[in-house]
Amino acid sequence: MRFSITLLIACSLALAQAGTWRQTEDYLTNDREVRPSWSHRHSDIWPCDVADYPEAYLLIHKVEKRLERIGDEQLRNNIVDYVVSQLRQCKYGNEMDEHCVKRSIGYAMSFISRHKRQQMY
Repeated sequence: MRFSITLLIACSLALAQAGTWRQTEDYLTNDREVRPSWSHRHSDIWPCDVADYPEAYLLIHKVEKRLERIGDEQLRNNIVDYVVSQLRQCKYGNEMDEHCVKRSIGYAMSFISRHKRQQMY
């Protein structure tokens, strides 16, 4: 009975580890397809001092999707400047606080919506 339980636990752990390894492989493969290289993984509109942190990728991605729908170059520049300032506030030394970045997503989306509304009037 103990042997069966031990074997069951060992198999469960092995399957869990294999699943985690597979997800990591999929993530790395997908990341290589999306990004041009490992040394410069972001578009040119984002300064490297904030965009080279993996924690910032989610916010940058969301903002870039919104920027695609904005035609006014001045508004786009204002949005990028705002988001860069938010990301710089999330840096502490050589690390970026992931929770701070996640909070900044809401602030950035609100900023974009407010400025788009102002532009309409």
